[in-house]
Amino acid sequence: MRCIHQLRLALIFALSLAASSARAEVSVGGRHIYVMFPGIDALWGSYLFVVNNSGTAPERHVFPIMLPGETIDFQGQENVAPDELKLGEGGKLTIDKAFPPGESMVNIGFKVPAEQGVAKLTLTPLFPVEALSIFVWENTFDVGGPNLQERKGVPFSGRNYDTYTLSNAKVGEPFTAEVGRVPEGRGRLMIVGYFLIAALLLGGFLIAFLSRPHLSQAEDLA
Repeated sequence: MRCIHQLRLALIFALSLAASSARAEVSVGGRHIYVMFPGIDALWGSYLFVVNNSGTAPERHVFPIMLPGETIDFQGQENVAPDELKLGEGGKLTIDKAFPPGESMVNIGFKVPAEQGVAKLTLTPLFPVEALSIFVWENTFDVGGPNLQERKGVPFSGRNYDTYTLSNAKVGEPFTAEVGRVPEGRGRLMIVGYFLIAALLLGGFLIAFLSRPHLSQAEDLA
């Protein structure tokens, strides 16, 4: 009887080990892509990455989202519902989602502002990543930043892109890229207009002051 009891305990222990070893693992892929599109005094972007669930059933996973620090708007797109994005303390964005078995593409849209034709993208890796890549339409933008590997005319989703990649970014270390030649609205024209109006007013005041009539000494004495 004692032997049977010991055998049952051994089987339960073995099954528990098998269950733990077969437990699904959800992981975020090492490649992160930021596809940028032109706006007026702004850039629109799509943040793309892959999440892998090695199990056979949906598994919940919570992790931070690496949107640019300058982001002023965002929205879940492919495979992301609005209630699966959580905004926490300090404006930190996380995703809380049950991922199906296999690989899932995640797409989050965002917007960053631009000033005088230049937009900044500050990216801070929150976990180990192999590569952070910025994709822009071919010959559309000027992209600059430290340690970026540039490739021209890369086919992606039915169109050619210029790509700029930072490899093996350090966790917690911010990286800033600048995107130039962003279409401008009326902001610069308004600044120039205000300057011209101020210059005209000042010039008119000086002309009026210098051309004012002067009284002669005799008229002053009278």
